[in-house]
Amino acid sequence: MKKTIQIAALSILLCGAMIGCRPEKKTLGPKPSQTEGISNTGWILSRVDQIDVNVQLAFVESDTLLNVTETFIEGTPMEFGFTKDGSYTITSGSGSQLFKINAGSWKFDNADYPSKIIFDDGTAGANTLSMMRPVRPQDNYLVLKYNKICGGKRTVSYHLTFSRK
Repeated sequence: MKKTIQIAALSILLCGAMIGCRPEKKTLGPKPSQTEGISNTGWILSRVDQIDVNVQLAFVESDTLLNVTETFIEGTPMEFGFTKDGSYTITSGSGSQLFKINAGSWKFDNADYPSKIIFDDGTAGANTLSMMRPVRPQDNYLVLKYNKICGGKRTVSYHLTFSRK
């Protein structure tokens, strides 16, 4: 009987020690706002990658990626400016020929988990570009995917990398 009590007491002590030695749960803090991350700063076009979407042997799109920055960016590159109230401006420069609109309104396709930015200048209809990565306040790059359409088909895609100003 005495041995049973000793074993039970030892078991309780061991359980208490194991529970007491558990590491504290860590919290990540508040979710960063992508609206905060994209707005109130300028974004300068710094890299252009071209993807040939018609290559049949490619396993993934990035297999046909070609850096064409020198072709697109000569002199002063274009610049995007976003505001929290939903307006944007494009400062003309190298690379701005890809965009037919210079100013208007913007919004994310999903406020919590955006994957696309929808641009609207009020006349030509909405132009939607896919985001290749999130753009949080601590991120220094905004990467957009621009699809060039010819005859109703996507002929080539561009990954446009913008650096935070």
